[in-house]
Amino acid sequence: MSAELITEFQRTIIEGLKSKTLTSCSRWASHRRIMGEPFPGPYTWKYHPWVRDMHDSQAGSNTAMKSAQAGVTEVGINRAFYVIDQLKRDVLYVLPTSIVASDFSKARFSVALKHSPYLASIFTDTNTVNLKQAGTCNLYIRGSRGDSNLVSIPVSEMILDEVDRMDQKQIWLALERLSGQTRKCVWAISTPTIPNYGIHKLYKNSTQEHFVFQCPACSRWTELVWPDCVEIIGETIYDPRCYDSFLKCKECKNRLDHKDKPNWLGKTGKWEVFAKNANPDHRGFHINQLYSFTVSPGELVFAYLRGMGDEAANKEFHNSKLGLPFIGEGAQITDDMIDDGCIGSHTSNDARPKVGGQRLITLGVDQGKYSYWVACEWFVDQLANDINIAARCKVVACGKFHEDDWRILRELMREWQVLACVIDADPQINEARRFAKEFPGYVYLCRYRRGKTAKEISISDEDSGSPIATVDRTNWLTASLGRFRTKRITLPRDISLEFREHIKSLVRTYEPDETGNPVATFVETGSDHYAHALNYAEIALPLAASITTGKNVEKFL
Repeated sequence: MSAELITEFQRTIIEGLKSKTLTSCSRWASHRRIMGEPFPGPYTWKYHPWVRDMHDSQAGSNTAMKSAQAGVTEVGINRAFYVIDQLKRDVLYVLPTSIVASDFSKARFSVALKHSPYLASIFTDTNTVNLKQAGTCNLYIRGSRGDSNLVSIPVSEMILDEVDRMDQKQIWLALERLSGQTRKCVWAISTPTIPNYGIHKLYKNSTQEHFVFQCPACSRWTELVWPDCVEIIGETIYDPRCYDSFLKCKECKNRLDHKDKPNWLGKTGKWEVFAKNANPDHRGFHINQLYSFTVSPGELVFAYLRGMGDEAANKEFHNSKLGLPFIGEGAQITDDMIDDGCIGSHTSNDARPKVGGQRLITLGVDQGKYSYWVACEWFVDQLANDINIAARCKVVACGKFHEDDWRILRELMREWQVLACVIDADPQINEARRFAKEFPGYVYLCRYRRGKTAKEISISDEDSGSPIATVDRTNWLTASLGRFRTKRITLPRDISLEFREHIKSLVRTYEPDETGNPVATFVETGSDHYAHALNYAEIALPLAASITTGKNVEKFL
């Protein structure tokens, strides 16, 4: 037998014996993963000591609500490789979109195989971007939005990465993939965005664990929290003293050496459960950038000062630096906003308009299993440019009907002498088209599209005789919901609790666009049908002015 064969035989035996000792994910990762910059060499939790116990969690459900650059995504990647290599089970790794999944596969998984010879040796097929095969085991990498492949993948381990950027409905579809498995585990990982949404919603139902440690100065158990643990030096982003800011123990106020974090966090750091009555099989972890070895206290202070007076930067500071959900001032309608100047003396049962009268009334309809409608009367001095800003809105009535009972809409058009109705085009587009044909020139189907300028309305006349209005969702919701902040809307005094809850469920937040710049958008934290019905009634106002005057709708935008 040649020396080369003997050496290979010995290597195989050694690898086999080593594999039998790698019984935990953290131990497996430290022996099997080789990392690139910024911490090249064998995988270590030296600079992220909080991730060691996360690797080895035995809970069926795990939620990590984290700041950016906290090392937690590597936990997800290591879990995926470990389950495939040691437990011989399939893994589904879900990301927000197919494009993100493809980029992630190339930038993270493929690079991991390139740096780690052992991983490269066990994967037999890595050519497909969204599927990596290791013998009979598969690593599926998928996007959450509109990916029908989620339905057909039976796995026992699932990792949901960047939960808050996902289609929230698809999350539950993905979780259903585990229902047929006797052994199952799910990880949800994300930087949070707004309260009671995505990762924060999951975290609230978990053990809510914080990473605590013994202060090297006073030996008391404590944690790093903002702003108690930062001595802020400097007053503006232009003040060079910002970078003299430092960490301190919130118990004894002594300075904590940022560069020595791996030492004083690594020695005593541990996860502590804060939700004592939570289900122990759903572990939740929260970590912020005060713990980071690569982010200095001065950089955190700079980000904090940058957020003063800049809503998008303030949100970024709370989400990406503190790992906390955040709502800017005025970003969500509250009960106080509604009750303080938006409740009128009228009721939904007041007299209906007379046929041929002068009242300017529009109707908005949001389709679904139950369709929701809102009728609004408008008061405007003159039908002129930017009519929505000039007009005051009075919600005269609202309600809902089952998807099979479209006759109610026809009755509403006559009952309220509606001058213009805007209805959600989907899901029952054929019913919407039939309805539009019965009231030609008075009913518009509507679709939201990004990229429209301000309150622009693009009208396309279908051959079916049912015109479709295309509008920017964010701009029009800003206009309709903004009325509650400016007190330019009046609700009936008998307005339903459901209407209130729907209006409050939409939250204005910011997401990066294609170039990475923050752009405003609205996220729903619950049912929001009345909010969209109100929005469609708002969109109908310039259309009603166009119908009344015979002028192009652009004259009123």
